[in-house]
Amino acid sequence: MRKAQFVLGTIVLVWLAGGSPARADYDYAWCIQNSEYGYPGDCSYQTREQCVMSASGRKGYCAQNPAHMAVRPPLQPSRGRYVPPY
Repeated sequence: MRKAQFVLGTIVLVWLAGGSPARADYDYAWCIQNSEYGYPGDCSYQTREQCVMSASGRKGYCAQNPAHMAVRPPLQPSRGRYVPPY
């Protein structure tokens, strides 16, 4: 009986201490957009390649995060070949 109380007490303690699942509190440059995620979508991808790999097999597509685009500095004109930021 004591062992069952100990196990139950441990489970309750872990639950009270914050045994909740991890949250994705970040916004990266690329989002998967579809009807499941809404707008702007699941923006948890740093590169387009990551987004495309994750979107494969789902009914959705990858697009740039509009909030991320608003804070990105404008492109500077350069001499020579154009290199995209991503």
